[in-house]
Amino acid sequence: MPVFETIKAKSGTAVPLFIFGDHSSAHIPQAYNNLGLTGEDLTRHIAVDIGTQSLIRNLCARFGCAGHLAGVSRLVLDCNRDPEAPGLIPRVSDGTRIPGNENITPSERARRIAQIHTPYHAALGKALERAAADTPDPLIVSMHSFTPQLKSGGSFRPTQIGLLRKADPDSTRRAADVLARLHPDRAVAVNKPYSAFDLNYTVDTQVTPRGLRHITFEIRQDLIDTPDKIGVMSQVLDDVLSALI
Repeated sequence: MPVFETIKAKSGTAVPLFIFGDHSSAHIPQAYNNLGLTGEDLTRHIAVDIGTQSLIRNLCARFGCAGHLAGVSRLVLDCNRDPEAPGLIPRVSDGTRIPGNENITPSERARRIAQIHTPYHAALGKALERAAADTPDPLIVSMHSFTPQLKSGGSFRPTQIGLLRKADPDSTRRAADVLARLHPDRAVAVNKPYSAFDLNYTVDTQVTPRGLRHITFEIRQDLIDTPDKIGVMSQVLDDVLSALI
């Protein structure tokens, strides 16, 4: 089961940048029978951070930097959760029942952790070590996206680009300054629609302990749900990352 994909840095380049996506895949392995879901539930935001895989690939190609992509949907197991967290394998997501997860046994939970969570994080850790060894003071980017409005309730989210700030406030401040200067039409917010002080497992355990500069983007999904829109957002983030590295 391909639980992750490594994007290799362009040969001969040494760009101090590394980009990863914990929720970049909607893939549910055949053995899970789609977890009992059908239709749009298999492709909407509960299954995948829409647009992030193409956005990460695009940015890695632009900069020639390395990257790391999740290979399995977060409906099977959420790689951005502590293995002990109740939401690691969701039973309900945005009001949708996940039948294949409702009666999961401890042994099945342990099996998914061993087959998905453990190798995903082991490979990410090695990739971060390579980035730190190969380039000076690399910037680590965690890429996420969010739905404009939850189906289970709540109002429309006006934020277009969220910058999640916790252990590296300087990188977040610099990114916000670039966006305000070059893209003042973008609705940018810090720690919205989510906060880095909540559900920040991967950065907290993989990036921060290594003392690496980092930033987490949350991009509203209606801004990256087509190739043309991804191209536009890639240029926006190119401007930001170019200034930070």
